[in-house]
Amino acid sequence: MSDQPTQVSNGTQPSTSTVSIDQTRVAKRTLGTWQIIVLIIGAMTPLAVIVGTAPLGFAFGGPSTVLAFLIAGIVIGIFCIGYVQMVRRIDRPGAFYNYIARGLGRPAGVGGAMVGTIGYLFGFLGAAAIQGFTLQESIIALTGVEVPWVLLHVIPLLLVGFLIYRRIDISAMLISIIVAFEVVLLLALSFAIIARDGIANALPLEVISPDVFSIGSWTVAFIFAFLCFQGYEAGALYAPEAKNPGKTVPRALYGALAIIVVVLVLTTWTLTSVSGIETQMDVVLEQGLSGFIFATVGEYLGTFGLVLFSIGSLLAQLAVMITIGNFMSRYLNGLARDSILPSYLGRLNKHGAPYAAQFTLIGIGIFVPLLVWAFGGDPYTQVSTIAFGVGAIAATLLQALASISVVGYFLKQPAAQRSLWKQIIIPSIASVLLIAALAIELAGFSWITGVEAGWTVLLPILVFAMLVFGIGFGYWLRKNRPEVYQDLAAGDSAEEAAAIRTDRLMTQAAAREQKKQ
Repeated sequence: MSDQPTQVSNGTQPSTSTVSIDQTRVAKRTLGTWQIIVLIIGAMTPLAVIVGTAPLGFAFGGPSTVLAFLIAGIVIGIFCIGYVQMVRRIDRPGAFYNYIARGLGRPAGVGGAMVGTIGYLFGFLGAAAIQGFTLQESIIALTGVEVPWVLLHVIPLLLVGFLIYRRIDISAMLISIIVAFEVVLLLALSFAIIARDGIANALPLEVISPDVFSIGSWTVAFIFAFLCFQGYEAGALYAPEAKNPGKTVPRALYGALAIIVVVLVLTTWTLTSVSGIETQMDVVLEQGLSGFIFATVGEYLGTFGLVLFSIGSLLAQLAVMITIGNFMSRYLNGLARDSILPSYLGRLNKHGAPYAAQFTLIGIGIFVPLLVWAFGGDPYTQVSTIAFGVGAIAATLLQALASISVVGYFLKQPAAQRSLWKQIIIPSIASVLLIAALAIELAGFSWITGVEAGWTVLLPILVFAMLVFGIGFGYWLRKNRPEVYQDLAAGDSAEEAAAIRTDRLMTQAAAREQKKQ
């Protein structure tokens, strides 16, 4: 049985009298380049990285953190060259799942879908577990009043749910404001350091010298830097809602990468100059991870700047939740509409938003941290770190599989119709680099989670077990539900995919009617 995508058999429109409108509805194309840029950046906003992730790199990796961000950005940039080649050809719901299915076969595509499901679900759970804690800390910083964490946990999640339920461009507008605010704050901090200390002292060349790798642990620095580029599937996930996906999504991918790399490299560079290259690890550990950041902000931007950073940190976490919630719900929705996940997750509301998947996510995000808290656990230190660790492994594995699938897809095309460099050689290089990044993450998994317990080593195995399970499920579909199997990742656009799905559902409905007669 061929693994080539099923083509649209005719131009018929969905018949709501035969099949449910939820199964045939196509999301509106409302997103432009800038909106997709901020939705990509929002998965791990610059301020969230500087306050939450970069200090971990400073404390346990050392001053090579600056170069680690640059190297991680280069790896993702190389990956994007092949990535955009697929985006220009396929913009149906499902993103990486589609590319893996087209390049490596439908069973592998289902395996990738399962990896994404478990990884993004853990990522959303990790972000949800932080919300109440972040809100609590911000209220204390601004007012000195301590409100119990558990009372604040549900509020931001309900706000996130409301925003996801509405049109996607409303979320994009809000995240645009937050991201712009964050970038201004971080640039203000960097330029304040440069203005006071002088450019030579604020941007010491020793920080970008290979010698810096001898201080601390560069692998740990790389792990935390690479964690900050895990939202890149979001670009393709929003392609079905982009106005001109062949142009807007590639521009957004490169635009988001440029903003992230420039802001993070500049900020970590100037922060390294403040702590001192040789003494950075000791200084950050002595002052506390986020304490070092806020102490530097207070020193160079004053009390008012410190207040703005506190507000910005809260908004950054909100943006992360909105973004992850948006693309995770769309991910689940796309897989449900291809009959890989339960069909109820495939429902869309009048705004074109995947409300059923969204409600499921919000429910999990509220329930699990509260359950951990009820049994005496700490949702922030015990749930978020482990969840982000699993999410990071899953995301990097997905990127590696997607990069390999680019090569597989274009090798199937006539030689005269493919670019040897962009579609074969560079994606092959990206695949090797991403596999190497995955190996580094696996070796340093305890650094990601911050948990040394022996059972945590089983968590990465869970990700690979989901891959194997998904591949097996794909073969089961081929044998037992061939009509579903043939439609997996079929159609190059959301509209084509909906037409193919409608044809299948109408055929199945007609067959049921004949049996009744």
